[in-house]
Amino acid sequence: MAKTSAVSDRQLPVNQRFHNLDQYLGWLRLTQGPVDGAWYKQIRPGVYELQTGNRRILGSDGEAKQTFTREELERKFGFKS
Repeated sequence: MAKTSAVSDRQLPVNQRFHNLDQYLGWLRLTQGPVDGAWYKQIRPGVYELQTGNRRILGSDGEAKQTFTREELERKFGFKS
């Protein structure tokens, strides 16, 4: 009998695990924020800033903060507008 391996949700692309970008960004904030992982904070309507936690603070030592438009994040993670 051939072995088969089940595909877990974590193996699926982000755009197949979450219904939309807002749901994914909310999940990142809830799961990654508390453990110093990367997540995106909305800094004004349609513009998000990458949050990197306490271990690596962007903007210090000349490292530029990274901002993305909503459209850029939708493309990056495979969501359709």
